[in-house]
Formats: sequence, C-alpha cells, structure tokens
Amino acid sequence: MLDVRPDAERRWVHLPDDRHVPIHLLPRETTVLPHDRPIVTYDHYGPDARRAAELLRSRRFDSAAALEGGIDEYARLVDPSLPRYREGEGERGLLLQQLPRPDTGCLAYFLGDLVAREAVLIDPGVDTDPYLEALRGGAWHLTAIVETHTHADHLAGHSALHLATDAPIYVSHRSPAQYPHRTLSEGEAIDFGSEELRILETPGHTLDHLTLRVRDSAFVGDTLLIGACGRTDLGDGSPEMLWDSLTGKLMRLPDEVEVYPAHFGPRHLLPARYVSTIGFERATNEALSQPSREAFVRYMSEGWPPKPTGFERIVRANLEG
Repeated sequence: MLDVRPDAERRWVHLPDDRHVPIHLLPRETTVLPHDRPIVTYDHYGPDARRAAELLRSRRFDSAAALEGGIDEYARLVDPSLPRYREGEGERGLLLQQLPRPDTGCLAYFLGDLVAREAVLIDPGVDTDPYLEALRGGAWHLTAIVETHTHADHLAGHSALHLATDAPIYVSHRSPAQYPHRTLSEGEAIDFGSEELRILETPGHTLDHLTLRVRDSAFVGDTLLIGACGRTDLGDGSPEMLWDSLTGKLMRLPDEVEVYPAHFGPRHLLPARYVSTIGFERATNEALSQPSREAFVRYMSEGWPPKPTGFERIVRANLEG
C-alpha cells in the first residue's frame, strides 16, 4: 500500500505497514519502489491515487492500481476503527472515528476538530481505555460526553470518562439521569473547536432519545438502524413517537446525509455494516416501508425477540451513573 497524500493528512490516519510518498514527489521516487509485487496507491477520496497509479504503470509498474474511494471509503466499508476526516473552509477539519465493540454489537463515536484539538465522544461503553488512549495519542481535549439515550442492553461509560477527564456529560432534558449532567433540547448545539453538534429530539425508542448532527453526518442512536429501527418495548418507548421521529425528523434530512447508528451486527439481528445514508434507508429499510402510522405500530408490536436479560438492571445502572 502506497500513501500518496500530503504529510499533513497522513498525520491524521494511515493504513498499517504502508509506505508514504506524496504524489508531488512520486516521479523522482519510483526507483525506491519494488517491481516484484503489486502496488496499490491510496489517498483521501481516490483521484490522486488514480493519477499516481497511472504514473507508476507508465514507469513499468504494470500491476499498480488505486484504492477506489480512497482511505475514506475503506474506513466506511471495511475498517470502521480507522478515523475519517473532512476538510473544510480555510483551516477547518473534522475527524470522525467509529469505535465498534464486536462483543456487544455497539458503536461509540469520536469526533474532533483537527485544528483546535477539541473532541466529543458519543455513546461510550463501560471500558474507557480505548477512548482515553485515543485522547492521549492525539493530544485531544475532551469537551463533551454525549448519550443519545438511556441504553438498555449494555453498561455505558459516561461517568467513568467524566471522572477521568472532567468533561461534562450531556443528555436529553427528558432523561431521568441521577448523575451530574447537562441537558439538551431541540435546536441547541454543542461546540467543539469551530465545529457544532446540533440536536434533534427523536423520542420513540426511548423517551429521552436524541439525534446528533455535524456537517453531513447524523448520529441516530437506536432511532434508526441499518435496515431496521430500535425496538420500543424496553421501558418508556413508544411506537407512535418513533413513527413521528422517523417521518417528521430523520426522513426530512437530505438523502446524502450519512447515518451512524448505535448498534450493528448479528447480535442485534442487523447487518455487519456500520454506516448508511438517509437515501439508502429511505429506499430499503423495512421499518420505513410501513405505509401508515397504524401499520408501523403493528409492525413494532409483533415478532420481536425476547427482551435482553437484565435490561431493567442495566437501565437503572446507567441512570445512576
């Protein structure tokens, strides 16, 4: 693997065991590259990698090829633990990293302003070591810990992270949380560096559910899952409210908005995929294909697996902190 991006982008993320030659240096560096094995070039989104592969083939590296979609697409589809980054106007840049927990089928999210080095963590799990390691490794300052909702299937890590970092915990104003926290309502935002995490109230899976938006990404918790939506029979959920949140809030977002759910994989009867788009879910999601509010309520009331063992104990622990 040959990274042809500039040095500044490589600092944010790169593939393991690769080599690095920025594309503007490649014409004079081909002599140090091997002819006896394939070379796959990559960049952020793909175009520079394709130009680099064409250059290499013209220099008799016959098997040179480009990684289509770049490292961004690779992180989106293959390895969600690789950070993704978005370039912005001027000096702005956003880093987005999915932090999957395969043993529970849960996803946490790390967002960071690449210039200000200020970060937000969304839905962290009880093992805080990966988050603290990411913070230390990137010299990040954690400005907020955000829970999309009160989780019923796993223990959350908000309180432990707060103790370790002193970052405030944010939850919905509807949450009955008993630990120190700040509340969020529709239309409010959390600032980190020059970025802004905007709040949508999306109750239904739970009464206190929030969806969080930054740029063209939506962190939907369990309101919307890939091919499904969160069940409403655990505690204070409501299928009627979930229908309103889906049709009145999320399905009004543009098709290109990326969907980042809180769960994935067979443990939750879901695909082993980590990201989708509003447009793809609008076209393919079974829950969203229900023709009416009444049909959706019936759909949400039938055929669900047994409730998770001990979910009431987990909810209580998560509310107590």
